[in-house]
Amino acid sequence: MVFGHILFGTIAVIGVLLLEVGFYREFNRLNMIQKLGIFLTIFGLVATTALGIFLTGNILAGIVVAVLGVALLGILVRPVFGTEKTK
Repeated sequence: MVFGHILFGTIAVIGVLLLEVGFYREFNRLNMIQKLGIFLTIFGLVATTALGIFLTGNILAGIVVAVLGVALLGILVRPVFGTEKTK
């Protein structure tokens, strides 16, 4: 049971990181429903992971995961500056 939880949790974390990377430049072009879906998916997984770490008693690791999650979400939702060539 624990092995399955760790395995599928790791797969979910990898999926969220791929969402982050995949939508890094295009996030601001999505409609509000798409943005909210991606944001809540990433927020939910990071919050669940941080809460699980807090509940096991490792406060420092939980804080690190929470801070990294907030940083990832901040990077995702910030406007992308720079000129992009449109054809």
